[in-house]
Amino acid sequence: MNPMDEEVPCIESTCDLSRVICKQCKQKVCIQRIGEKDDYFLYEETLRIKNKPLYKEMLKSEESKKGQKHLNLKSATCDIKTKSHQLSIYESMTKTECWDINDKKSKVIHKAIGEMICVDNEPYNLVERTGFKKLMEIVKPQYKVPGRKYFTDNIIPEMYVELKLKIMDMLKQVHTVSLTSDIWTCSHNNESFLSFTCHWISNDMIQHHCVLNVRHFSERHIGLAIKDTLERLLQEWDLEKKIHLLVRDNGVSIKKGVDDASLCSSGCFLHTIHLLVTESIKSQKSVQDLMIRARKVSTHFHHSSSATDKLKSIQIELGTHPKKLIQDICTRWNSSFYMLKRLLQLKTAILVYISDVESTLPTFSPNDWLLMESLIHLLKSFEELTKRISSNKSIISEVIPAIMILDTFLNRPNTSHFGVGTTKDIILTRFSKRFEKIIKDDNLIIATFLDPSYISAVENLNAGNRESLWDFNKEIATTSNIDQTEEPKSLNYTDLDDYHNFNKDLVVEFEKYCNMKCVSIEEDPLSWWKINFESFPLIGNKLLLQKYLSAPASSVYSERSFSEAGLVKK
Repeated sequence: MNPMDEEVPCIESTCDLSRVICKQCKQKVCIQRIGEKDDYFLYEETLRIKNKPLYKEMLKSEESKKGQKHLNLKSATCDIKTKSHQLSIYESMTKTECWDINDKKSKVIHKAIGEMICVDNEPYNLVERTGFKKLMEIVKPQYKVPGRKYFTDNIIPEMYVELKLKIMDMLKQVHTVSLTSDIWTCSHNNESFLSFTCHWISNDMIQHHCVLNVRHFSERHIGLAIKDTLERLLQEWDLEKKIHLLVRDNGVSIKKGVDDASLCSSGCFLHTIHLLVTESIKSQKSVQDLMIRARKVSTHFHHSSSATDKLKSIQIELGTHPKKLIQDICTRWNSSFYMLKRLLQLKTAILVYISDVESTLPTFSPNDWLLMESLIHLLKSFEELTKRISSNKSIISEVIPAIMILDTFLNRPNTSHFGVGTTKDIILTRFSKRFEKIIKDDNLIIATFLDPSYISAVENLNAGNRESLWDFNKEIATTSNIDQTEEPKSLNYTDLDDYHNFNKDLVVEFEKYCNMKCVSIEEDPLSWWKINFESFPLIGNKLLLQKYLSAPASSVYSERSFSEAGLVKK
C-alpha cells in the first residue's frame, strides 16, 4: 500500500509504514507517527544527515511552490480523509513553536512593550489592538502578545519596583532634595490626584528630576489630608530629614498641609504670575470686552471646519502662509496672549472673512486693534518670563532677579502701552503685594547669591529702550559694579577681632566673588561651579550648592505630569 496519496519523486512506495526508501540514494528514511492520528511525515534529521544535497534541493523546491498545495503524507488507509490540515514537508521542517509567556525571549519583549507604554504615555489596550498584533506577528512570529491585564498586573508593577529601587539608591547618595507638589482633577472621571516630584543635584553637579508619586487623592482637599499623604510619602521614600524646600501652588489647603507637616515651602512663581495677569486683565472693562470678542472669534473657527478652510484660502489669496487661530485656556494666562497675538497676525484675513462670509461674528474697530497691540506689548515681558521659568533647567535662583527685572521693565515710561493704562497700574499695584514676601525669603536670597549670573545689583540697571525683558540682565553680564583692580578691603584688616566670629578667608573669598563679572544667563550655574570650585572653595561648598540650588522655580514639573496623563485614554 502506498503511504501517500500523491507521488513523491524522491520516495519509493513501501508497505512498511515505518520506513520508506529514497529513490536517489536508496537509503531508508524514518517515518514518525504523530499522536493517535494516522498521520506521518518525513523525519527531518534522517533526511538531512543521510542526503544533504537532496535535503537542500527539496527545501528550495518547496519554497518556490508557495501558495500551491503541498504534498502530504497520509496514513495507510488512504480512503479515510483527515479532518485537520496536514503540514507539508517544508512546513514541518521550518515550523517553530510559539514562545512560552515565561520564556526569556518573551520577557525581554514584555519589558520593552512596558517601557514603550510608560515612556510614550500609551494606553494599556495598545497590546490588544489589531494593528499592533499584526506588527508583532511580522517582527516576531514566535511571540504572542499577552492581553492588557498581564501588563497591568505583572510587567508595569515589576518595572515600577525596579525603577523605585534604582531611584532610592541614587537618593541615598544625596544629602538634600527639594519637592514640587500639585493637585489635579481628571476631566474624564472627576477623580483627584496629588503629585510629588523630586529634584536634586548629584555630586558631579548635574540636575536630576523624577516623579516620586502621582497618588489618587480621594479625600477632601483639606490641609490635614494633604499633611497625612505627604508624611506617608516621605516615610515611604526615606526622605524625612532630607527635604530642603517644597514648591507648591498658592492654594490655601496645600499651603496649610505643607506647613502642618513642618516643611519649608515656597509658592509657585508661575502660578503667582498667572493670578497677577488674569486679575489685572479683568480690572479694565475695555480689555475684558476685547478678550470676550477675541474668544468668540477664535471659538467660531475652532468649531467650524468650513470656516477654517475659508480662512485658509483667504490667507493663500493674500500671499501669506496659512495659520490657524488659537483658543485660550482659563488655567493658562499665556494662552490668552498667544490668542491675541495670532489674531493680530491674521488681522487682514479675519476682516476679509467677516465682511464677505460671516456677518454675525463680532467686529474689531481700529481702536480695538490698537488696544490688542498695546496689551500684547504689555504682556510680552510676562510671556518671556513664563517661557524661561518653565524650562527644565530653571532653578529657584532666578525668581528674585526675575521679579526685580520685571519691576524695572514695567516702571519705565512706555508709549506702547496706550489704552491699557488701567491694566498696567493694577499690575504694578498688585505686583508689590504679591512678591514682597518672596524677595525677602532667605532660601531664595541665598540661592540667588550662589548663582553667578545674578551677583550684581539689579537696581543699577539702566531701563533704556529695551525690547526684551532679558536684555536688562544681559547688560549686567558685560559690566561690573566694582573696579576689578581695587584691592579688597578685607586685606587691609590686621586685627582679627574686627571679624568677631567670621572667617577671614571666607570674607576675602566673599569679596572676590562679589567683585567678579556676572556670568551670562545662558550659562548653566552648576556647570560654572563645576569648573570654578577651586577658585571659591568656601562659597562653592558642594553641600551648600546642592541644598540651595536644588529647588526649581515653579511647580511646573508636577503640572506637566498631569498634562501628559490627560492625553492617555484607558
